[in-house]
Amino acid sequence: MIRFKRKHYVLLSIAIFLFLLLFFLSSFIKNYVNKNSKELIGRKIELSDLAINYFKVSVRASNLMVYEANEVDTFAGFRELYINFDPLKLLRNEYSFSTISLDSLFVHIIQDGEDFNFSDMIPPVDSTAIEPIDTVPSSPFRFSIYDLKLLHSHINFYDKNVDNHIKLDDLSLDLPLIAWDSESSDVGIEFEFGEQGKVYVNAHVDQVLQEYNVDFRVSKLDLANISSYVEEVIDAGGISGFVNADLKINGHMERTEEILVSGEASVDTFRLWEPDGQDAFKLDRVSVGLKSIDLGQQNFHISHLTTINPVITASLYKDMSNLERILLPLIETDSTIIEEPEETISTDSSAIRFLVDEVTIKNGQVIFTDHTLYRPFQYDLKEINLTANHIKEDADQVPVSFSINLNDQGNLSGQSTISVVNPLKFDLKAELTRLRLMSFSPYTEFHIARPITQGNFNYELSINMTPTHMTNNNNITINELEFGDKTNNKPQVKAPVKLGLYLMKDPKDVIAIDLPVEGNPSDPDFSVSKLIWKAFSNLLIKVAASPFNALGNLVGTRPEELENIPMPYAQDSLQLKQHETLDKIAQIIEKKPQLIFSFVQQTHPEEEKAAIAIQMVKKQMLTQKMPLNTEKQIASFHEKLRQTENNDEDFLNYIRTQLSGAENMELSQACQTVIGENQLDDAFQKLLLNRNEYIKYYMLTVKGVDETSIEVNTADLRNLPEELRNCNYKVEVSIK
Repeated sequence: MIRFKRKHYVLLSIAIFLFLLLFFLSSFIKNYVNKNSKELIGRKIELSDLAINYFKVSVRASNLMVYEANEVDTFAGFRELYINFDPLKLLRNEYSFSTISLDSLFVHIIQDGEDFNFSDMIPPVDSTAIEPIDTVPSSPFRFSIYDLKLLHSHINFYDKNVDNHIKLDDLSLDLPLIAWDSESSDVGIEFEFGEQGKVYVNAHVDQVLQEYNVDFRVSKLDLANISSYVEEVIDAGGISGFVNADLKINGHMERTEEILVSGEASVDTFRLWEPDGQDAFKLDRVSVGLKSIDLGQQNFHISHLTTINPVITASLYKDMSNLERILLPLIETDSTIIEEPEETISTDSSAIRFLVDEVTIKNGQVIFTDHTLYRPFQYDLKEINLTANHIKEDADQVPVSFSINLNDQGNLSGQSTISVVNPLKFDLKAELTRLRLMSFSPYTEFHIARPITQGNFNYELSINMTPTHMTNNNNITINELEFGDKTNNKPQVKAPVKLGLYLMKDPKDVIAIDLPVEGNPSDPDFSVSKLIWKAFSNLLIKVAASPFNALGNLVGTRPEELENIPMPYAQDSLQLKQHETLDKIAQIIEKKPQLIFSFVQQTHPEEEKAAIAIQMVKKQMLTQKMPLNTEKQIASFHEKLRQTENNDEDFLNYIRTQLSGAENMELSQACQTVIGENQLDDAFQKLLLNRNEYIKYYMLTVKGVDETSIEVNTADLRNLPEELRNCNYKVEVSIK
């Protein structure tokens, strides 16, 4: 009986010991990890809670924190790790987990040089160690994991080398099943990249067929996250933009070269700027449609490549352009590469097949400034549209069409066919119409020390070229070309301009040339551009006599009374003498209906604004004193406005009440300060438009002139020669 009680006592003691051991095991492990973490992994660890459920065979660890080497900053951690083991499958020699879930994992990675903030945790590699080779075949390792999840995780990467931060937020992974004998598996990954970017990956793997399918989607992936790396490669201030993609990827796990990609990708609101912050290149959107990218068969089918609203800002300096300066680090790097002797390698280019259904550029723009002249030349190429269709590896004729708005002062359009097989085979037909030459005054001032004051340039170009023969026809027509007075600058080219006028102009005041060029493109000394430019330069240095000599006789007036319509600054209507000039031009159009009269408004913006400011302040003063309720009161107001002189004492006193210290300023400066820069700019632009509209109204409505005989516009004030900077309408005439 005593022996029986002792036996139960021993069993009971063992049971109590096991119970206490299992009950406190989680606390023991937690305390052991917290106290000995530095010996275990070389870092301080804090684990808040560890719970072991022996009935469910699960482990739950909560609020783990791994610190940096300084034991102050955090390196990594998670809110909760839950593992649920299925012990029954051990009977089948299989390790199975019904759930593995990791919630709110976070990792802070820092790169400094070639080292990372976790480099000290990686044990050194023993290069002398010899791995034992197990020659005994082992049975396959059996495992299965159900419901593997990563929830709400965050990864922060900071590269000290370029001072760049990359953040992956709300990272989630969902893997329903992965097992040693599973025939297929699915995995889903989703996370936020940066402030707006989202990445989604959904993959299906067929273990039997050894195939995989991946849906890959990216939304608003911010390129600013890699801007620092771009600055390391090129001399740029940075890049910005957003990447979007929706791709389907199919492949084979054994035949890895068999990859098939389809879908669409795009970059939106892209911007590349220079170190000083000025834009170099930007666009609203560039998109590419991948109909079928077959890497295994080397067959590439792209449905479209579309660029919308690209803008290039190009500045040319005497040493190089701004775009060359941006790419200079790449050019210098390439120039240091020593080329190895070429080996003759037989390649079969026909093995690569590609097809691009359509390449499109929509509403492109080039903002160009030339700083190599005596004064900057500024010119904008706008509304650049280009379309090319059916570009194939064996295409002999690819149709291309294009059109360009030249600074709102001319248009260039054309069609071409190019050969992919032989780039030296192509044909081109292009037409440039009614290009106003006055804007090119900075060039003529540099080369012949004379500005262009008027003229229209028309150009018809055709090229038909093969590798051994080229035929080029150039039909050039310049109407009403005139040069201004000689400048004080030294001309780069000396030419007898007056003699050129006599030789080149026909009785209709037109300079015309038909220049055919033929040659062998394979000849290294042959250059079509040099021949064309030589002829074009000869045309530019010759000027044309005014057509108003003959036209003045038609209406009994002097030519100079028709060539210009001068007016005082700030005038917003037409006076009697100006009406008389327009009346005579209307008479000429009636007698010569094929003529087109162009009225080009010119002014000195600063002088005009000064006069407008004085006029606006006078109106302010009179508006406060005089009622404007009836037509009689309005007429009296305008009469009083005309009579108010600039030195009127009431006017000067009014300015002093509006502006402290006005007595120490010039009148125009004081008035501009009272009105304000923005309001004055608006009034200036409105005045320019109103003048144009008033001339159109008078000629078309009052005089009944055909609308095809009249053009009214404003000159390019940015490039206006100094001698034309006065308030005036320059009248030009051409043939329909």
